[in-house]
Amino acid sequence: MRLQSLMKKLLLGFAVIFLFACGSGGNNSSAVDEVLPLPSAVHFVKGTGVGGVSAFLLKQGAQSAGYAQISNYMQYSIKLYKIIYRTTYKGKSILASGLIAYPTGISVPMPTLIVGNIMTYADKDAPSEAAIPNNFPSLAAIASTGYLTLIPDMIGYGVSKDIIYPMQNYEHSANAMIDFIHAGEEFIKSAKLQVSGKKFLVGYSEGGYIAMATLKMIETGPASGISINATAVGAGGYNLVYLLNYIIDDTHSDTYSAPSHLAMFLYSYNSMYDWGRPLSDFFQEPYASRIPGLLNGTYNREQIDLQLTTNLNTLFNSDFLGNLKNNKGQEQSLFNALTENSVDDWIPTSMLKIFHSENDEKVPFSDSKATYDKMVSKGSGSVQWLASDKNGNHVDSGIEFMEFVYQWFETIK
Repeated sequence: MRLQSLMKKLLLGFAVIFLFACGSGGNNSSAVDEVLPLPSAVHFVKGTGVGGVSAFLLKQGAQSAGYAQISNYMQYSIKLYKIIYRTTYKGKSILASGLIAYPTGISVPMPTLIVGNIMTYADKDAPSEAAIPNNFPSLAAIASTGYLTLIPDMIGYGVSKDIIYPMQNYEHSANAMIDFIHAGEEFIKSAKLQVSGKKFLVGYSEGGYIAMATLKMIETGPASGISINATAVGAGGYNLVYLLNYIIDDTHSDTYSAPSHLAMFLYSYNSMYDWGRPLSDFFQEPYASRIPGLLNGTYNREQIDLQLTTNLNTLFNSDFLGNLKNNKGQEQSLFNALTENSVDDWIPTSMLKIFHSENDEKVPFSDSKATYDKMVSKGSGSVQWLASDKNGNHVDSGIEFMEFVYQWFETIK
C-alpha cells in the first residue's frame, strides 16, 4: 500500500548522482552544525545539520530516477537538519525526531510545507536518518521548490524507535505532527530563517491519513495556535472500518498484495490499546511467530512481504477472519478502535483537496469519494474533490499527486 518502491527509485537516482558529484555540490563538512533552542522553546530540543545538496544534483537525481517532470520544479539548493523534539505517547512526554529541509539562496520569505510521511518499516528509512550521500530522504527534495519543509519521522521511528509505531491512530498521528510544527517554528526562530507565515499540509497514502488527521485535530481539537492555509491529501484511507471491510470482502479478492501493512496494523493496535492478545489470535503460523522479528526495524516492506503471504485465508487465523466477516461482535474492540481513529466524519473549514486515482489498486477510490461526499453533506464549503482517470496505479498516481500539489500551492502561497 505504500510508496516505498517509488521513493527507493528516487533515492537510487540521487545516490548515483551523489557518488559522482558529492564533492561538487553536496556539503559533507565534518564540522558539527547545531541549532539549539531559545530559552522560550517548549518543543524544539536540538537541530543537527545533515548537510546540503545543490539544485543541480537534485535535478540530476530526479532525472536519473526517470522523473524529469519533477526535476522541472526544483529551483534551489537545500540544507537539511535532523530535529529532536518533544511530543507525547500515551499521555507521557517523549522525545521524537524528524527532518527539516529548506532552500538556500531564496530571496523571499519561505512558506512552510508540512509533510505526512509515507509508511516505512526499516529504521534507516526514517527521514531523520538522512546521511548524504548514502541515505538521502527523497521527500526532502521538496524543499528545492521553495518551501521550508517539515517531515516528522512519526512515533516509532528515529529516536523513538523503541516504541511500536501507532499506525493509523488519530491522536498520536495528529499530535506528533502538531508538536513538530511547533518545534519547527521554534527552530526557525533559533536559526533566524525568514518565513512568510503561510503553512501548507500534504500527504499521500499513509501520509494522506496522517495529514487528514492533523488537519482535523487542528480545526476541531484543542486549540493548537496553528493555522493551515491549504491541505492536499491523496489515497490516504480515511474510514478505517470501510477499508478493513473492503480488504476482507471476498467479492473483491481473497488476496492482498501488502501483507506487511496488515501485520503492522494489527501488531500496532494490539500494542497501542494494550489488548495483550497473542498474535496467533490474528495470524496463522508460521506468520504469527515471525511478525515481531519482521517488524523490529531491520527489514523494509518488500523484505517483510516475502516472509508473509498475500493469501488472506492463509495469513489470518480462520476464526479471526470469520469473525471479521460474519460475527463482528466478537471483534468489537477492534471495530471500536477503527471507528475512533477514522478521520472522514467532520467538517473542514480551510481549503482541502482530496485526490485519488480511479485505478488505484491498493486503496479504494470509493473511500476517498465517500469521505468527500460526507464532508460536503455536513456543510463544508472548503473541500474539493479531484479524481484522476489517467490509468495510474497507486504508485504512479503518487507522482501525479505531487505535481498537482506543487501547481496548486504555487497559486496560493
